[in-house]
Amino acid sequence: MTQEIKIEKKASEVVQPVSDEDARQAIRAKQDLSGAKLVGMKLRNLSAIGAILRKTDLSDADLSHGLFMSSNFYRAKLYKAAMHNTVLIGGDLVKTEFTETDLHESALIGVDAEQASFKNANLRNAGIIRSNFQDADFTGANLANIRLTSLNVEGADFSETNMEGARAHNVNWSAAKVPPVSLPEPFVELPKWAWSVLVGASLGIFALVIYAIAHGKRKEKK
Repeated sequence: MTQEIKIEKKASEVVQPVSDEDARQAIRAKQDLSGAKLVGMKLRNLSAIGAILRKTDLSDADLSHGLFMSSNFYRAKLYKAAMHNTVLIGGDLVKTEFTETDLHESALIGVDAEQASFKNANLRNAGIIRSNFQDADFTGANLANIRLTSLNVEGADFSETNMEGARAHNVNWSAAKVPPVSLPEPFVELPKWAWSVLVGASLGIFALVIYAIAHGKRKEKK
């Protein structure tokens, strides 16, 4: 878990974007937006590496169809935000509020979401891989058709979640504070060579994503 740090700034010290475009540029430039209010801003299709959004208020913001790599959302507020079809790779989601957030068809890969709140969030058709959800709260969340692989759910609360059609691999549900009433079915067993092919394909896709981001940044500089 990320060490507890005090993130309190004077009003004059907070970087406060005044428009959607200002916010988009600040996030891409890795400006420290800790404590900023980006409520309701339209930030779809945003790609960012190392964004600093600690304790940032992104309630009702549109972050859909985005890509966030190694970004810091520590204790950020994303109440009712749109983050569907978004990819989060690595990064700090500790104590982040995703209450009623729309995360359907999104992917969370290698994130630390300890003590994060996903109350009544929509994670339908999402995919989560190698992530930490210790003491996270999924009460009332929609996890229908979700795919879960290698997760830490120790102390997590899955009360009243919808797990219809969910699939999971390498998740110790007995460690959860409140396991799902209906446990996800396991993935279909595949031979080792098939897993090697899938891993290779995933690495290829990841390389293409990195290339696309770098290529886009070069275009912006021209």
